Amino acid sequence: MAGWRRPPVAASDFVVTVLIYLVACGTAWVAASFVPDYRLLAPDAAALRWIPLAEAVAWLGMIATLLLVPLWTLRAIALRGKAWPTALTAFPLLIESWAVGLLVTIVVSSI
Repeated sequence: MAGWRRPPVAASDFVVTVLIYLVACGTAWVAASFVPDYRLLAPDAAALRWIPLAEAVAWLGMIATLLLVPLWTLRAIALRGKAWPTALTAFPLLIESWAVGLLVTIVVSSI
């Protein structure tokens, strides 16, 4: 379709996307502050040796989320699509990262 043209990205869409990403960074900060509480689930000192693995899983997931979401958002902007729905994907990914770390904690503390 030679006559089809994508509309330019609106400034309001960009501002909303940046605000969503900043709120996601705040959410990541709050979720990361709960990661050290994984140690409360370890029943004894022997289980504590595996807790750093669970913490690393959670923190790496959160870091990967905060690094990948802007790349996906920039790709959406380059394709001249709505960027804010892409930025919203940060929230479920952050929660998932924290939950996977928690599940790893539960598994390794039961060993």
